[in-house]
Amino acid sequence: MYEKYLVTGALYPVGNLVVKMLLEEGKKVKVLVPPEADLSILDGLDVEISEGQIFEKDSMKDFFKVDDPRHSAVIHTEEIVSISAETNINMRRINVTGTNNVIDQCVKTKIGRVVCLGSAYAINPKSARENSVMSFDRTKVEGDYAKTKAEAASYVMEKVSLNKLNASLLLPTFIIGPGFGDDYDMNRILKSYLEKGLSPVKGGHAFVDVRDVVLALLGITEDGQAGASYVLNGEHKKSEDFFADVSKANGSSDPVKTMPKWMMGKTLGKFVDTYYRISKKENPKEVYALFMNAPDHNYDTTADKMLPSGELRSVFDSINDVIHKVEVDVSELVPKAEPAEEEAETEADETAEVVEAVEEKAEPEEKEEKDDRLLPKLNIPSVLGTLNAMSQKKEEEKVEEKAKAEEAPAEAEPEVEAEPEVEAEPEEEAEPETEETVEADEPAEEVAEAEEAEEVATEAPAEDAVVPIWERMKSDAPLDDLDDLDDLNS
Repeated sequence: MYEKYLVTGALYPVGNLVVKMLLEEGKKVKVLVPPEADLSILDGLDVEISEGQIFEKDSMKDFFKVDDPRHSAVIHTEEIVSISAETNINMRRINVTGTNNVIDQCVKTKIGRVVCLGSAYAINPKSARENSVMSFDRTKVEGDYAKTKAEAASYVMEKVSLNKLNASLLLPTFIIGPGFGDDYDMNRILKSYLEKGLSPVKGGHAFVDVRDVVLALLGITEDGQAGASYVLNGEHKKSEDFFADVSKANGSSDPVKTMPKWMMGKTLGKFVDTYYRISKKENPKEVYALFMNAPDHNYDTTADKMLPSGELRSVFDSINDVIHKVEVDVSELVPKAEPAEEEAETEADETAEVVEAVEEKAEPEEKEEKDDRLLPKLNIPSVLGTLNAMSQKKEEEKVEEKAKAEEAPAEAEPEVEAEPEVEAEPEEEAEPETEETVEADEPAEEVAEAEEAEEVATEAPAEDAVVPIWERMKSDAPLDDLDDLDDLNS
């Protein structure tokens, strides 16, 4: 979604329909029109008009003046279409020089999005058939129109590669449908067949409706990828089938009669051409040249995903609307917003439910993975080892303090434990007559041992009790002599 849309070719069917579609969707539109052109086709349309010619670069400066170029899009639709074999200088000036100028201005002003109307005939037919790789080489295509479109498409892709231009191409086959003037090639064909009864030639061609082209252009503008080329190919019709649809749409069931083969052959072909030139009558080979140019080319469509419905109109529907001069109802072409929003909400809800279900199933695994990832970072074994070592050290300090506090009494105890009387008691216990006597003497002996331990503790001189240096440091006692310092160093 862009803030402003700049459209070229707004005075022609494709560009004009693009403008109407954008306005129907409430977009801001600016159009480029030639000076002194007839602007009646824009009557009643709320658009900003800028005068200029695409083949004159400086005349487009005002057209590219926008407040926010990066949030603006350019839709370049101006072109000249011709099926004639004759060289058309004006067609090259519009299709090649004009397109190059538009692209240069887009690069210079840093336009956010660019979509150009190209042609499927600009694709190298051999590469398209062999490996589906789109190649633009004017020397590999036939016809002046195809060569100009190939040269322009090549320039667009060059700027995408070199300047990172966010540009895409739409490559439709021959465009038909309502809105074209009497001088358009298809309208001339229909007039020659219906009004003059000119027999068509044998051949074939692929066609696409102008409304589908416009929908594809807008879809690519919003969702297309930079550097991508999208082919839009409608129905491929043999000339006999095409004119059968024309007769049916006109309410006729007459069979289609094509020109005989001998008139189209090389032997008599020159004489036939001379006859029509001298008589100043329409030569069927010139009027129906469209069906003779690459009659077997039928490209694969890649732009159908850009259409709201994903389906293309039939050739018969397009012909019928042209013959009966049906006016395009833009409101019918614009996708309805409400159903789309409801479907989007439904899809979002379904997606949320699926995601929740997947997350619930994957949560234990994810937790384990997270724990595994954290273990190396935290180095849990090292931390636990450190804590255990600290705890063990504290326990050892407590044991040492307790042992040193009891060190003095513990030195005297070995004499008491070494008394033979206590160790020889089992012999006395062996005498059955002294069991009661021994039991009676035990309390007395315990009292005696306790009294002796107290005496030893009181008799032990204070100067013999050695207090370690670290104990004195804990009690904040001063270190007065060198012995203390030696103990500290050791």
